[in-house]
Amino acid sequence: MSPAIACVAPALRQARGLARALAERLGEDGVGAFSLASFLAADDAPARIVLCPAGRSVSADRAFLAAAARRLLWPLPPARLREAVGGLRNEEIADGGRPTPAGAAEPSTALLLEGEVRSPRARAALAAGGARTWIVESPGRVRLSDRELERLARRGVRWTVLAPVLVVAVYASPGLARAARSWGRLFRPRPEVWVRPPRRASRRRTGRRS
Repeated sequence: MSPAIACVAPALRQARGLARALAERLGEDGVGAFSLASFLAADDAPARIVLCPAGRSVSADRAFLAAAARRLLWPLPPARLREAVGGLRNEEIADGGRPTPAGAAEPSTALLLEGEVRSPRARAALAAGGARTWIVESPGRVRLSDRELERLARRGVRWTVLAPVLVVAVYASPGLARAARSWGRLFRPRPEVWVRPPRRASRRRTGRRS
């Protein structure tokens, strides 16, 4: 049985510890622990996540949030395309998720890529020409490296998803929470900020000289 919500951290070891703290906070056991990479690789990853930066420095935490937003928070297709895809798949595509950026032109055509998208398939789709708005089932179905995604972006490819990831909250250190204005623009809509207890400073042992 897949967990109801995921704690996504920079590393799996960190995620496990933070997931236990989140389970206590939420009063439930169904909190899964994932690194960003393992979340994308999971076949049954939850749609609702809490981003859990490591808390070692504000700059590193901001970089993690930016990477997570860039890789996970892909928008839904525009309403007209959603309706068309829903008709093809004989299902209703729910509204929600990250909105299309304000002022962006709404595409009239798109390429639907069901199943996994790996390098050969992406290259073939690009070589075929046509629409540069690509619709996939979820961010995790795209098995491409950051470098490949950047190359496709330079060629005009824009990803949209039928099942978007929802960031419920950011489980932030006190320092990251105080700096929320510097990273809040990464998220639309903006998630809640849950402040976790500060890390305990290690105590130094002192001894007496004889």
